[in-house]
Amino acid sequence: MTEIEARKRLDSILENLNPYSIKLGLDRIEHFLLKLGNPQSSFPSILVGGTNGKGSVCQYLTDCLMQSGLSVGTYTSPHLILLNERIKINNRSVDFATLLDYAEFIRRMDFEGLTYFEFLTVLAFLVFKDFGVDIAVLEVGMGGEFDATNVVEPILSVITSISKDHEEHLGSSLVDIARTKSKIIKRVGVISKNPEVVVDTIKKTVSAPLYFVDEIYIERARKLNVNRWVNLDNVAVSMLALDVLRDMYGFNVGSEAMKKSFLPARFEIIKIDGKTVVIDGAHNVEGMRNLRVQLRSRLDDLGKAILVFSSLKTKNWKDGLSEIFDMFEAFCFVKTKNRLSEEPENLTKFVGGLNKKSNILVNKSVNDCVNKLLSSDFDTIVFAGSLYLASEVLACLIE
Repeated sequence: MTEIEARKRLDSILENLNPYSIKLGLDRIEHFLLKLGNPQSSFPSILVGGTNGKGSVCQYLTDCLMQSGLSVGTYTSPHLILLNERIKINNRSVDFATLLDYAEFIRRMDFEGLTYFEFLTVLAFLVFKDFGVDIAVLEVGMGGEFDATNVVEPILSVITSISKDHEEHLGSSLVDIARTKSKIIKRVGVISKNPEVVVDTIKKTVSAPLYFVDEIYIERARKLNVNRWVNLDNVAVSMLALDVLRDMYGFNVGSEAMKKSFLPARFEIIKIDGKTVVIDGAHNVEGMRNLRVQLRSRLDDLGKAILVFSSLKTKNWKDGLSEIFDMFEAFCFVKTKNRLSEEPENLTKFVGGLNKKSNILVNKSVNDCVNKLLSSDFDTIVFAGSLYLASEVLACLIE
């Protein structure tokens, strides 16, 4: 069976599991894992939650643990182009034929009731168990307390920056969101720089030992000189996590591997025919605010710049756009293939109200948008607003 055939058969199994479905609660997945002998208990795990920066921190930890000689399983979401990006062993995506074997096994075990994310989480646990990873780095999906990944008993839990997102499921205040996300901390927790209200909430909610990033770690992160990603908070919390692993569990692990870490669509810069193309997965207010900082600090001169923007209807895209719109003289709004993608006409109307002199383009196809802008006279093209937009841009083989 070819990889393409295996991928199609796997898609046919998953197609009845709505990837947009969210059912809070751990009863379903806990019951099913019990039938399988609790594979998630066969390896130690690190659980990474928060609002922004989870994927970056997972990559940092994976690279550093691998450099220490460990076999590392990594489970992240969502994928950018191919589904098997979610499940990796030592930074290599597990092939579709293998994933299909496990998916068919799960299907034979009467998996009725599992959501799309729960199904893939179970699959990842089985793969990591059977392939004998030394440790797994698991990215929490949307939430914390009731996220499918929270069935593990992690040796370490990491909380990245927390801001408002998914309020319809996690609560409308930072206190509610922080309380929910902090429920992944069971044995020991490492927390990134966060607003005081978030820090206070975590301290009140969690009884396990807690370690918080301070200015000393921020300075250490700066001195490490990680070139690809410049969000020092993500670097700092990863360094603190590695120190805790070494001090509490005796891991012989350093942070030098972070210098070579790479995660696509996280302020990814590509030079094409004299143009600067930036692809960033920023999809909430904090992400757009950080994108603004990155653009100012990484690019000396934007020149004639255009923002290509798309967002899901469920996101607070108005405040996100408001954070960054004044950096651009032109905009291109496009609709991705995600069914929740906001209509470009609504984005156009909003930005037109902010600046009536804006040059606004609308495109119904990401691929067509990419082709037109690469042959335009813009010096800088920034794609942002949604990981789904970033994934479609990367799928155009823009590299």
